[in-house]
Amino acid sequence: MKKQYFLFAFLFILPLIFQSCTDDDDYATVETSPVVVNLTQVPYSKLSDYHFFDSDMKTQTPSLDVLPFEPASSLFGDYAKKKRFVWMPKGTKATYNGDGNTFEFPVGTALIKTFYYNNVQPGNTTKIIETRILIRHSNGWKAYDYVWNDEQTEATLETTGDGVFIPITWVENGSTKTINYKTPSQTECLTCHKINPTHETNGEITIPIGVKPQNLNTTYNYNGTLKNQIEMWKTAGYLGNDVPESIHSTVNWQDETKSLELRARSYIDINCAHCHRDGGHCDYVNMRFNFSNTDLASFGVCMTPLFTIDNGPFVINGGNANRSEMIIRMGSNEGAIMMPIIGRSIVHDEGLQLIKDWINSLPANCR
Repeated sequence: MKKQYFLFAFLFILPLIFQSCTDDDDYATVETSPVVVNLTQVPYSKLSDYHFFDSDMKTQTPSLDVLPFEPASSLFGDYAKKKRFVWMPKGTKATYNGDGNTFEFPVGTALIKTFYYNNVQPGNTTKIIETRILIRHSNGWKAYDYVWNDEQTEATLETTGDGVFIPITWVENGSTKTINYKTPSQTECLTCHKINPTHETNGEITIPIGVKPQNLNTTYNYNGTLKNQIEMWKTAGYLGNDVPESIHSTVNWQDETKSLELRARSYIDINCAHCHRDGGHCDYVNMRFNFSNTDLASFGVCMTPLFTIDNGPFVINGGNANRSEMIIRMGSNEGAIMMPIIGRSIVHDEGLQLIKDWINSLPANCR
């Protein structure tokens, strides 16, 4: 009788155990990212087809596994604000390739950057202009640009390859500014986003610019939680343990608690070094503006310019900013003089002042 009672009890409890396990499995179901990056079909005609953002795209709320990031200093582009995101296929990671080099990203990676303005007139509204996407294919990176509609509900692929002009008026630091904003052509994209590491004919490859360990070793506010970005990438599964704990890092050029030298060299790195580095677009001139270069002579101090510039006898004329080629080019909007040669149509007043202050702080020993 006892054996029959035990058998009956076991048969009664067994379904409950099975149901409990089933409920636990349901609870532990891993949510799947809605992002779609099919390398045989991209570029899609609409930005929404990627599903990088939740519901109302103009809020730029990232979907699951789309991670926001921000370099320590930002490349200047006519005062446009920027929001940046990274997405990688499930189970893949980027790898470390030096503090001053971009991470090596897996095939299928998408880097997303949205350009927008606040205080747009009339009405002091926010207006998104464009979203640029770099996608890592098996044969390298490809760049795609999406231009937003006036309703701010969708962005469509720019297919001419020439870019478009978008007039915009906004208020910046109390001053009203008006420009004819230019989205980049394919040629302009590749001018900045290329490097020829072997210096061979037709050896250029397309690369990202800002996603370097030196630029991401900073704290970011993730919905109220402050965390180091590289650590966050590790937590998200986007980086492994090959990234060293000690990284020679750039700083926010606007952070006045940092030294003037670090701020200036960080600004120059993000704005100039992608061209003025070994294998870059301006490799043919002698200046090397990458942050890791601490040799002021090859950085341009007391260096004679390759091209003659009125009133600028040296690239960086220590103690005399107004007679430095760098300042003359940064302060010009003339196509034959200005630097950078693309990516801006007006002078960055605050950045120009920073570099002036730094050059004037240097010893006046150029002869």
